[in-house]
Amino acid sequence: MTHRRTHLWISLIVGVAVWGAYFAHFLQQMRRGETGGLALWFLGALAVIVLAETVATGLIAWLFRRRARALDEGPTLQAALKASHVALMLLIVMALAAAAMLAFASLFGWSLNLSGARGQVIAANALLAMVVAAELLRAALTLALIPRR
Repeated sequence: MTHRRTHLWISLIVGVAVWGAYFAHFLQQMRRGETGGLALWFLGALAVIVLAETVATGLIAWLFRRRARALDEGPTLQAALKASHVALMLLIVMALAAAAMLAFASLFGWSLNLSGARGQVIAANALLAMVVAAELLRAALTLALIPRR
């Protein structure tokens, strides 16, 4: 397995585990009607992601140091570009869907109550979920598109 493929697998596994735990906690807090502490959970999840990926990348670079080679600009780069394009399109679709939902609600005079703390927390986490989904899709699709050697 190449350095790039190993890093993508680690990124995908760490992302699913950490953000999965974060969003599970978020849903539990919302069911209870509590919003306190979610900012600390978010910062903690972000710190774990950064730390885990930094350590894993350093370890992989050290383990693969003898087999290190320049990035293949052909198929590997093409796979990364295609996956990034699909992830960007997904992010755009989700952002436009959120904007359409807000516009649709205002058309009928419905209030989504984004002025309160609970509404703001839900909106912030919806935006975060969009970014996390796009990033996990990018990693998974890049893995799927990188040619086997």
